Amino acid sequence: MIYLDRSKLRAMGETAAWLVGRRRRIKVTGDSMLPTLAPGQFVLVDPSRAVAVDDLALAHHPHEADLLIIKRVAEILDDGRVMLVSDNQAAGTDSRTWGPLSASAIQGVVTLLLDHPSG
Repeated sequence: MIYLDRSKLRAMGETAAWLVGRRRRIKVTGDSMLPTLAPGQFVLVDPSRAVAVDDLALAHHPHEADLLIIKRVAEILDDGRVMLVSDNQAAGTDSRTWGPLSASAIQGVVTLLLDHPSG
């Protein structure tokens, strides 16, 4: 008999959502989210989910429109703008440098962390 705990069931559901096109798979680059996310690691992102404080959000960089970034939601301001921070603040820029982002910059919420790359 196979037993699946809640985290495995959730992972299976997120993977199924990715397979049918309801999630985006994003590859992590850079060290700004260590130790939570490692370079080379993949995550799944739900583009339809609204952000909440402490979520990992996928967003357009405020000064490089083609660059997507993943940062932690530190605060959601009354006007809907979002403050994003790096987990490894010494290795990346975030809202402490460029200020809050508009809600339209947010592209989704990370819903599943896939295994860290072996190294």
